[in-house]
Amino acid sequence: MRRISTVVLALTGLLSFACAKRNVVEVPPRVDLHEFETIGIVEFESTAKGNLSAFATQRFIEMLQESQPGVRVLELGKASGLEGLDDSGRIDYRAVKKIGDKYDVDALVIGDLLVKEVRPRVDILQAITTMSVAADVDAGLTARLLETDHGATVWTRSSNATRTVAQVGVSGKAVRFDAQHPEQAYGELVNALVNDITYDFRPSYVRE
Repeated sequence: MRRISTVVLALTGLLSFACAKRNVVEVPPRVDLHEFETIGIVEFESTAKGNLSAFATQRFIEMLQESQPGVRVLELGKASGLEGLDDSGRIDYRAVKKIGDKYDVDALVIGDLLVKEVRPRVDILQAITTMSVAADVDAGLTARLLETDHGATVWTRSSNATRTVAQVGVSGKAVRFDAQHPEQAYGELVNALVNDITYDFRPSYVRE
């Protein structure tokens, strides 16, 4: 029995050593943003009032550059302030090409942040004046990467998340996301959405 135990221990040790010696290999991201010299980013459109969309756009930019350092990003602000759009303000393939020429960007990121449902943790009917409350929020984020030569979409992804957020402004039936400290108020919700949607830009790792 002692010999069998010794053999078993020896085999276990050899297997452990073999596993430890396996190399960890980096797998490149599915989308290489360095193919574009400069990427323009338009502030995400949103159904939410307040600074939620601006905060989400900033976190998206941070995640892009964290995932692929050295990516050149030109922040273009709100779509309503861009030159080259027609009266409708829609960013179709024609508008993408015009934006590319006007701002000298090779690709353009646009997105939509949709707040689907807000469930305050108080009875709104009992609210007489404006108040700041905590709420459970269902939200979705969709983003697209378009090359500006032809206005064609080269990448798109959507994400959904539900989180409890703080400092939601409630006034009657109106709801506003305008916290003085967004990271504390709804950072967890935005980070969940952005982390999921930028998955294709991050390298992964496997053992050989």
